[in-house]
Amino acid sequence: MNTNVVEFYKKVRTDQNLIEALSEGKTTEEFIKAAVNKAAEMGITLQQDDVVTACRNFEDLCKLAANDDELTEFELEMISAGGLFNGFESGNYYGPSGMTGIGNQV
Repeated sequence: MNTNVVEFYKKVRTDQNLIEALSEGKTTEEFIKAAVNKAAEMGITLQQDDVVTACRNFEDLCKLAANDDELTEFELEMISAGGLFNGFESGNYYGPSGMTGIGNQV
């Protein structure tokens, strides 16, 4: 997995404001664009394909980012739901129920 994705996700997983900013997207495309833009604001280069790959392999991403830390509640919820992009090919994505924008099927 791209090391920039892991670096970015290490920041996301513990920053509620960043999580909320990423959750504003109503579609898969909006979510991806927000992730690429937020990473760029932090000096991290991501491509759209990097974000898609990371979301499709969310459990692996969590393990890489967490090291020996416990998974967050968000991560546990996403892993149990099958990841962020359940139904990605049809343009749908699912996120944590407590987050706006990602919490419902779009």
